[in-house]
Amino acid sequence: MTYFVGVDIAKFTHVACVIDQYGLVITEPFPFDNTIEGFQLFIAQINSYSHDDVFIGFESTAHYHENFANYLTNQSYSYELINPLLSKRFRGLNIRDVKNDNVDALTIASFISINRNNPIQETFFINELAFLSKERNNLIKQKSRELVRLTAYLDRVFPELKPYEGKSLYTQSYRHFLKKYSTAKEIKETRIDALFNALNTKRKFRSLESVKEIKELARKSVGYHSDALSIVIKNIIHQIEFLISQIDAVESEIDNHPIVINSPLHQIPGMGNVQIAYIMSAIKDITRFDSPSKVLAFAGLDPKVRQSGQFKAKNTRMSKRGNKLLRYALTWSANNIRKNSVTMNDYYVKKISEGKSHYNALGHCAKKVVNYIYFILSNPDKEFILD
Repeated sequence: MTYFVGVDIAKFTHVACVIDQYGLVITEPFPFDNTIEGFQLFIAQINSYSHDDVFIGFESTAHYHENFANYLTNQSYSYELINPLLSKRFRGLNIRDVKNDNVDALTIASFISINRNNPIQETFFINELAFLSKERNNLIKQKSRELVRLTAYLDRVFPELKPYEGKSLYTQSYRHFLKKYSTAKEIKETRIDALFNALNTKRKFRSLESVKEIKELARKSVGYHSDALSIVIKNIIHQIEFLISQIDAVESEIDNHPIVINSPLHQIPGMGNVQIAYIMSAIKDITRFDSPSKVLAFAGLDPKVRQSGQFKAKNTRMSKRGNKLLRYALTWSANNIRKNSVTMNDYYVKKISEGKSHYNALGHCAKKVVNYIYFILSNPDKEFILD
């Protein structure tokens, strides 16, 4: 006999329900707290069933499910993490408009009995890698926001500088320079040799002539001076450098993580440690997926289907209804791989010649990357070669 356990996750009190393979309720919905005592109560309710006969499922609800999921893993139980969008649609099949914790637990149990996937049994290492990947991604976003703020304030006090320097404005040398001289007024009132030394602290970054050009731009600048904005700009740069140090620390942990170090995905040319971390922390276990197309759909890289009667859309966009971090990592990896593989680059050029945009072509390349990843992870003993 197979038993399906649906758990409605909440912040403080969860609700669970057990049904059998015929849909009959074996254990009526019961609450249990998000505490060790509550988790033990849950285990006591299902402990009479063999681990192999029990399928536990619950929705991915922000971070509220993580403590419970970790406890199940420590107790050697597998579980299925359900996309809330799918369970919501399944709940909508009921004619009666009823929603409460008891009904939700029963709905989840019914859902996994019909839509049974390969369950997850997460390990400490994969969870750690997931935290590192998410933290790096969050830090990168924060850094990007601070760079936008920096540009916005420089546009007030020295708008000519960004067009002149471009991306060089965000280098370490310029950060050091702007911490000393943040406005056009401060720059034009400073001697050339002092400006030159500030821009060339560790190595020669700018020639004396280019520094003279910067000072001339400052002299003619339409930007206005503000002591307050000068302080704000300096604070933003300090914040950017702090975020960079945090990113470096997280990336160092990723580089030394055992899953990353021992990953067979290193066989793919251009696949870096961070991409591997993002991909493995999202996929977790390749046996969860029956085919590469399932991984593609999980990432949201599958095309939208638009068909009705005799009509079938010729051009469709990717669905983007999946794991955003995995989708980003696959697209990022596709771009790196095409720079290191003749085969992938030829395919990219082919798509560009068909009129595809850069990112559209990368989306097609990402599909090939998924095929490579699926083959490598499903066949760890086979050699993978990509020219």
